[in-house]
Amino acid sequence: MRPWPESLAVPEDLRGLLTTLLADLARQERVRAVFAGGSLAAGTADRWSDLDLHLLTEPGFEVLAWVTGLVRTVIADTLPGVAGGHLLVTPDWLHVDLIVHDVDDALDDLPRVVLLDKDDRLDDIAPAPSSTEPYWPVGRPEVFCYFVGNLVAVAGRGEWLAASAGTAMMRDQWLVPLMLAENGVRKNDGAKRLNRYLTAEQHSALAAIGPIGVDEASVLRAQQGIVGEYLRRGRRLAEQTGTLWPAAVEQAALAVWERELGLRPH
Repeated sequence: MRPWPESLAVPEDLRGLLTTLLADLARQERVRAVFAGGSLAAGTADRWSDLDLHLLTEPGFEVLAWVTGLVRTVIADTLPGVAGGHLLVTPDWLHVDLIVHDVDDALDDLPRVVLLDKDDRLDDIAPAPSSTEPYWPVGRPEVFCYFVGNLVAVAGRGEWLAASAGTAMMRDQWLVPLMLAENGVRKNDGAKRLNRYLTAEQHSALAAIGPIGVDEASVLRAQQGIVGEYLRRGRRLAEQTGTLWPAAVEQAALAVWERELGLRPH
């Protein structure tokens, strides 16, 4: 019998590893529950997916000592920025994220599928139904305009490597989330999934920005494209969602662009 619910579509490459882990976790007295998160729980897993497992444990369970004694790994370490997170990679490059929670920890409400529950603590959480209602994303547009004006100092110093990193951040952390908000998309899966959530028009707009190099010409071209897209879309979305648009800040940022750099957004 398969050791996971029939509703959980596990990619072929991960099945043997999941079977091994679950069978041994069931024997670990300090492990009280296990559930799958990420793309497995969301029903979007494919052959490139990671195995995201969450463990509810009592004090004293040493997850890295346990797993490295059970399976061969080429990477076994803590996962930066994730409380209780551990990263494992096998010699076949199967990737496992093990997130360890204390049995009394409050858990988030992201999708999950319960795989082991010795104390009957947990319920599955289905993915939230998709929405198409536009919303204003996290992040005040004044801050984006600040980054726009800040290009003057970076460019004036000839710091094109720093400008390149900042430009990519403006695209990935401001423009792309704005596009998702236009579509009513609230992503709860990983950063490696984006294509499905953007429209053909949005894909084209991002492609038109072009690559962001570390030279003056490519950075300034990308800045003009990103800023133009963000400001046009942002004004429209602000009107749709009743969000106050910082017109004075925008005007000041664009004025310093033109005065110091001779630039206008595309």
